[in-house]
Amino acid sequence: MSTLVIGGRGFIGRHVVRALEAAGSRVVVYDRHADADASTHRIAQVRGDFADVAGLERAIVEHRVAQVVHLVSTTLPQSSNEDMRFDYHSNVVQTLALLELCVRHRVADILFMSSGGTVYGQPRAPTMSESHATDPTCAYGVAKLSIEKYLALYDHLHGLRHVILRAANPYGPGQLPSRGQGAIAHFVHQALGGRPIEVWGDGGIVRDYFHVEDLALLATQALASSHRGVFNAGGGQGTTLNALIDLVARATGTAPDVVYKPGRRFDVPAVVLDCCKAERLLGWKARIGLSEGIARYVDWYRNTLASD
Repeated sequence: MSTLVIGGRGFIGRHVVRALEAAGSRVVVYDRHADADASTHRIAQVRGDFADVAGLERAIVEHRVAQVVHLVSTTLPQSSNEDMRFDYHSNVVQTLALLELCVRHRVADILFMSSGGTVYGQPRAPTMSESHATDPTCAYGVAKLSIEKYLALYDHLHGLRHVILRAANPYGPGQLPSRGQGAIAHFVHQALGGRPIEVWGDGGIVRDYFHVEDLALLATQALASSHRGVFNAGGGQGTTLNALIDLVARATGTAPDVVYKPGRRFDVPAVVLDCCKAERLLGWKARIGLSEGIARYVDWYRNTLASD
């Protein structure tokens, strides 16, 4: 039996695939950029689009899939409000098609990568636990939350065990600055390129950054467990954009200029996640500190992207 990782060639997906392989799982990567010629006896690669229901079904049947990891999102938080109908249909409706396939072919478990940064909305506590109110301020968060609800419903109706990871702000090797997501990747790219760093607002926005390897480990542990439901995933500590720029400056040995622009309406002022549930039930806690993690990313960037 196999674990199907939809979006397995993406930034998070590559790390999840690596962690699953290290744990002894047989993995099937389903991705638009998958390379079948690169398949091994432990990792099969299937090229396909999330919208291709027939392609997904073939992958599930041919590889005897028992677990699914759903990492795909067709939009970004900052652009999702521009076309909410597309956001809904390409994410929520397509996920419903996936869930129907899981039930039809008796898939046992599904893990979904949600968003701890958008589903909660305005914070009502210094750190937000899984029981915090969910009032998203962008369509991206609404779509993620809708998918969460359908996962719980399919679990209730069909026994499809669901695990939801509400990830804060993962970063690390493989995160490309050109994708428009990831403050650390963007700041490092700007600093090493001698370009100014633009910040929306006064730099006081607080976010919870944690290393993607820690997220991949949590995904693997959650799949291997018998637990179901929602788990926050983050470092549990907030960092302002200004403090983040200082850390990037030290790691890169640069002194980047910072340009402050007007704040954006959809930016929540602070998002810090309480991850005690994952620690209590799954024995998981983020291990890689922010300074160490940024230094690792800078090394990866210099060795991989700086010459491009």
